[in-house]
Amino acid sequence: MKSTALPEDKFIQIDNLSLHYLDWGNKDAVPIVLLHGLCGNAHYWDFFARSVANEYRLIAVDQRGHGDSDWAESYGPRDYVLDLEAFVDNLKLSQFVLIGHSMGGINAIIYAARHPEQVSALVIVDIGPEIAAAGVERMERERSGEPEAFGSEEEAISYMRKLEPRQSEDFIRYQMKYALKRDEKGRLTFKYDKKLRGTELRSPTWLWEHVNQIICPALLIHGAESDMLAAEVAQAMGGSLAFGSVIDVEGAGHSVPGDNPEAFEAAVRDFLRSIELHRN
Repeated sequence: MKSTALPEDKFIQIDNLSLHYLDWGNKDAVPIVLLHGLCGNAHYWDFFARSVANEYRLIAVDQRGHGDSDWAESYGPRDYVLDLEAFVDNLKLSQFVLIGHSMGGINAIIYAARHPEQVSALVIVDIGPEIAAAGVERMERERSGEPEAFGSEEEAISYMRKLEPRQSEDFIRYQMKYALKRDEKGRLTFKYDKKLRGTELRSPTWLWEHVNQIICPALLIHGAESDMLAAEVAQAMGGSLAFGSVIDVEGAGHSVPGDNPEAFEAAVRDFLRSIELHRN
């Protein structure tokens, strides 16, 4: 049964950065920390969080430069992971499940490798040490063609429909509620720091070392129609993870939680039920 509760909007100070996060569900339940992808935000996970909030505590973070968190001078895996380390310490999370999509998946892999005593289970969503050329080319086209601003929310929704043809109208409209802000001219623009558009898109082959160090139960969710993560790379990752498994989600590209929310929820739920989890 889906929860009708709304998340608490919270902010935390990490050095000189204010990070925003959403806190859902039962505070006494097993915590799940959720990391969105590049140019995304914490609300990307809301459909999933609402579905499992009766069973878990969901903590979705706006990583630096995204959503309602502060912008920063630098953006890279080291910055994001250091932020997450301070965030976890501040919330006093001793053990938790970590789920990351795309860029957030890279950060989650690094964190899980560095902190095996904290991450009780890991879910990696459609990302790996090798990124397919087709996905890089698509993202570069999208970044170069992204409008600086929109005249209305409907205009932004129409733009996103073209980028995300697999996603439902409800999902797109919901995401746009939280992805946009007014600029000084009164136009709508995406909340993320535009500096992020300059993020270099190439395969993080160094990530294999971290994949090989992960010792917790891990699930890699692969979009069957993904242009970012090739099926053979996904299978190689499954073989490299000490206690890893791979599931292909039909009808989904790179954005699995948005393209097929029901199958994504089922995959995560089944995985978490198959392992023994401890409350924080």
